Amino acid sequence: MEKWDDAINKAGELYAGKYHCCEAVVLAVSEYFGYKDDLLLKISTPFGSGMTNNGAVCGSLLAAYLCMGIFRGRKSDSESRTAACEPADRIYHKFCEKYGSCNCRDIVGYDKKDPEAAEKYGKKVKSEICIPLTKTVTQWIMEELDNAEQV
Repeated sequence: MEKWDDAINKAGELYAGKYHCCEAVVLAVSEYFGYKDDLLLKISTPFGSGMTNNGAVCGSLLAAYLCMGIFRGRKSDSESRTAACEPADRIYHKFCEKYGSCNCRDIVGYDKKDPEAAEKYGKKVKSEICIPLTKTVTQWIMEELDNAEQV
């Protein structure tokens, strides 16, 4: 893990700042591999907090799928999807096993669109649950990409 500490810590820092979970993970992993493109932030923008605060699939998990596509996705219809899909699937199963659900709402325990609940629980949940979760998912992504030929 030590060789990926920069990416893992960067994801936590970005999420603690002005980026949401999906943006933070995609940007940190991409920066680690020297890939900078405004399109990365644009693509990841609507996926935070379970898809725009709807509590659906966790934005960090969605970031793992985006990263597998960015770095291991196919370049033509004649190529296999396996290089991106198999690691994404492994991360999905690790995520569900560790957190009990892939859904943001289940993990954080409140409705992020409820202003009172967000005010009451938001900062605490972000620091105690979401930032560590984001860092864990970033580690899993780095593990999967470590030996990737396309990175």
